[in-house]
Amino acid sequence: MGKRGITTIIGIAAVLTLFAAQPAAASTLVGNQCQGNTSLSNVTTLSTANAPGNPLPARVPSAGVVTSWTFNVVPIPPGVLTQTLKIFRATGAPNQFQAVGESSPAPIVTGSNSFGTRISVQAGDYLGTSGSASGTVVTVFCNTGNPGDRMGIMTGNVTSGATATLLTEEAARQNPITATIEPDADNDGYGDETQDKCPQSATTQAPCPVIALSTSSSVKKGLATVLVTSSLQAAVTVGGTVKLGKGKTATLSGGTQVVLPGVISKFTLLFTKQLKDKLKSLSRKRSLTLNLTASAPNVIGAPTISALSVKLKGQKKAKRKNRSR
Repeated sequence: MGKRGITTIIGIAAVLTLFAAQPAAASTLVGNQCQGNTSLSNVTTLSTANAPGNPLPARVPSAGVVTSWTFNVVPIPPGVLTQTLKIFRATGAPNQFQAVGESSPAPIVTGSNSFGTRISVQAGDYLGTSGSASGTVVTVFCNTGNPGDRMGIMTGNVTSGATATLLTEEAARQNPITATIEPDADNDGYGDETQDKCPQSATTQAPCPVIALSTSSSVKKGLATVLVTSSLQAAVTVGGTVKLGKGKTATLSGGTQVVLPGVISKFTLLFTKQLKDKLKSLSRKRSLTLNLTASAPNVIGAPTISALSVKLKGQKKAKRKNRSR
């Protein structure tokens, strides 16, 4: 007589396929390390060129985020002095630039001053500055004595979003500014090295969260049931494969469901006719392997996969021996 369908219960911890972060490009220092030693009133300046031999580029070499900047001065003018880092971009019109970002006004003291900021930049952008002293627009810059250094001058305080045209471009002058530019792989406006702990995703700057799956299965005659739990809400897809021999494979689908954290979700995979026929042709001493997977895209896009294997025993009935009386 026939026996009941074979039932197997298997529990397994999640096998995680985590996103392997690619090494980020190194940060870049741009600008000029000269010492500010003079000033002009009611102007905004921008760096257009460094003299040959200067190890730093005057303009932004590649897209990223300015995460910090320095301002270097010799004895400063009397009064409370502040300076603001500004980022300019050429508009395409002759000598015309738009201010596309700026830092907060920063208090300046004699020597090297360092400040944190967060300004997105593109290749080819320019560094600039303006400031104030005792309520008057005052911008500090360097007289370098080297004609290869060049600095553009615009009227007034050109604020972020405004467009202005150079009044003049002068040689042997330069801004005493350097800026650290970090890559921004996910284009979220945060530097990948110091500001973004998950550069693979623009959805978070905290450490990249990863879904953890846990699965178990029960196999009965004609179908497999997979129970799935997840650490985060996720769209989980369950499937399975069985090698039937002679290059043939049975593919089973349990579909996709949104699994809520802490909730057990049930997936049913129906055996194909080929698989049923194969099991019926195998003796009960033999078996096939059902390879099950439950997968979900985690928050950073890489799949998390839980996998397990289940033995499917053959179902061929043994022949009855004739008994002599």
